[in-house]
Amino acid sequence: MRNARIARKYPWLRLKGAWSALFWSYMAILLLLIVIGSLLYWRANDVVEHSVEQTNSAMLGQLRELADGQFQLMEQLEQQIANHPKLLPLMGKTAPMSDRDQYDMIAMAEELQRYKPLTPFIYDYYIYLPKSGTMLGPGVKTTPDILFNEVNRFDGMDAWDWISRFDSGYHYRTFVPGMHTSNALGERNDMIAYMQTLPLVDRSKRKATLFIMINDEQLRKMLNTLAQAGKGEIYIMDASNRIISSTKSDEGELPFSYGDMHGDEGKLNTSLSGQNTVVSYATSSVYGWKYVLVVPRGVYLQEVNEVRKWALSLFILAAFTGAVVSLYLAYRNYRPIRALVSAATEGADAPQNKQGPLEYEVIRTWIQSARLTETELRTRLSQQAPMIRLHLVSRLIKGYADPHELRPESLEFVGIRFVSDWFAIVLIEVEKWSDIPADPDDKEWLFVNFVISNIASELGNERHVAYAAELDQGKLGLLVNFNEAVDECRSSELASITERLDQVLRERFRLKLVMGTSLVVDGLQAIGEAFRDALKKLDQSRMRSAAVGTATLPEQLVAYYYPLDIEQQLTNYVKSGEEDKTGQLLDALFADHDDGRRGSTPTRLYLLMHLSSTLFRITQSMPGADRNLVNRLLILHPDHVHDDREIFAQLRADFLDVCRLWKEGRSDSGSRMLDRIQRIVHERYGQNMLSVGLIANELGITQPYLSSFFKKATGQTIVEYIARIRIEEAKKLLSKEDFTVAQVAQAVGYSNDIGFIRFFKKHEGITPGQYRTNIQTEHSS
Repeated sequence: MRNARIARKYPWLRLKGAWSALFWSYMAILLLLIVIGSLLYWRANDVVEHSVEQTNSAMLGQLRELADGQFQLMEQLEQQIANHPKLLPLMGKTAPMSDRDQYDMIAMAEELQRYKPLTPFIYDYYIYLPKSGTMLGPGVKTTPDILFNEVNRFDGMDAWDWISRFDSGYHYRTFVPGMHTSNALGERNDMIAYMQTLPLVDRSKRKATLFIMINDEQLRKMLNTLAQAGKGEIYIMDASNRIISSTKSDEGELPFSYGDMHGDEGKLNTSLSGQNTVVSYATSSVYGWKYVLVVPRGVYLQEVNEVRKWALSLFILAAFTGAVVSLYLAYRNYRPIRALVSAATEGADAPQNKQGPLEYEVIRTWIQSARLTETELRTRLSQQAPMIRLHLVSRLIKGYADPHELRPESLEFVGIRFVSDWFAIVLIEVEKWSDIPADPDDKEWLFVNFVISNIASELGNERHVAYAAELDQGKLGLLVNFNEAVDECRSSELASITERLDQVLRERFRLKLVMGTSLVVDGLQAIGEAFRDALKKLDQSRMRSAAVGTATLPEQLVAYYYPLDIEQQLTNYVKSGEEDKTGQLLDALFADHDDGRRGSTPTRLYLLMHLSSTLFRITQSMPGADRNLVNRLLILHPDHVHDDREIFAQLRADFLDVCRLWKEGRSDSGSRMLDRIQRIVHERYGQNMLSVGLIANELGITQPYLSSFFKKATGQTIVEYIARIRIEEAKKLLSKEDFTVAQVAQAVGYSNDIGFIRFFKKHEGITPGQYRTNIQTEHSS
């Protein structure tokens, strides 16, 4: 129940939603990185452990080199003494000795004096001659009693003990470790006794014994230096598992033996005094001893443990911070999805029986629905396109089309294409059809218009571009756009089209037509003038057709020309605020009724009355109309007119004033709408959902109208305007050092900095970071 309440309160926490998918995707990436990091950690752990092992091996190797070097000097001393030519004769001398023998003994002692400085490890050395009971040393000739009982007294052994040991058998490189001596002055020394029976070449003859006292303190001093570096204890062990020397005063029994250490060097894992230890060893090349470094495992792996501790701490920190960052990124990236889902559903129920996260299913359903709607709209639009095109052609022929409808993209949208700026209008009216009754119904007129439209369009499109539109029952308009290749023969081309059209319809369909052909005009804006001229020509054609077979010639009829189409065209010009076209049309109408006479004429007066009534009707629907103008129009009467030219000039000025008022009214409304659009953009440029559709919905207008209006009012599209505002605001924020690029991106309506960087570089040519660097460089200089 509690989980259900939490899910209702925080819907973005649903385990099966898009947020959960995003969160666990980030967590999967994080776990993958942690696994890879763990593999690297274990590899690094092995590398560090191997490095520690190599360090200890190198240190033992250094110890072996140093100690073996000293022992090799001792071996060299042994060889020099054993092979000395004066020693062999002295081995056989017995007591009592002659003076010559005594002299030879002293000479040999002096010879031994030369070898004493070889190594500081050798404390002293002597040759024991058992037959004569003599001890020869460096510059010394003495007896065992004096040497062992007075000069160097060994703890627990006197001269007789040493003589017994010397005579006990053949000694080959025999070491006696752990001995303590005191001299005549009472000084204590630690010694390692060394015995070698002479001569070396014949072991059956034991004629003398080389006795060397090795300074154990010097050896330990060297061992201590290396042991401190290795943070452990160093032992020298011989093949009998005796400790020759060590850095530990209380040696005790070691948990390993010489036989456990195979090879020249290696490593053992054992336990010493209840503590896990690592034993590294190296073998001496002189005596075969083992140099052993015993380090507690905790000390041995200190660097490894430190790396492990830091690695585990970093892994825990990475897992925690990664989970927090994944939570934040999932929520941040989920927000636009949630906003999109909210916009898609708008309170509707979510789809059931879904596959995958609910939000994605909603978006997928929404997109499918939008595509179906778009397809349906396109189908309907394609079905209505011919009607829209006919309506626009009809408005274009009559001169009612607005300027934004004449833009190339608007014309192309409905399938209208022009090849030049030269146009003409042909108005076609059915005067008589012999095969229909006097009062045909709508279906019959529809058929007639269809036939005329198709034939006229086909004839016009043979060499030019032509569009036909129905203006009334039995009345059509043909808009001809001349090919640019035709320069001088446009009028003759137009006459050819009308003659062939009249001939085809008269011969095949028994239709009698009345046609009015306009002058050839330049530009889309002049089509309205061509329509007025075509109407005039059509009226003249009617008059000539009506006068055929009568005694009155058409030229003798009083001409008056102000048809309803022209009045509607004039009204549209005024309400559109087009002063130039309004003035041109008024001048053309007055010129059509001007016979050159001064004063007033009936036709001009009727024209002025009709124009004033047209203007009066226009002012009725105009807000803020001038009351004086309305009163002046009401009192205009033919009896009060003395000079119709002055009245026309006043009426023309009134038309232009009203035209300006309509223009200002439309401009004020457009300005207010433009201000609202710009205010919405300035207030919401930081929202990533800001778009043409959102602004259109806010204003209650369609997107095409909004885009067309803004483009017409400012000369740029609304998308370009939004981009410009966002760029300006982004530059202001980038000039401040306390905003990161990601924060700037979010402030100007981008959910992430990647899209913002592409947007900024597209418009400015450089990235936001480069722009900030340039700004800082300019400020510092």
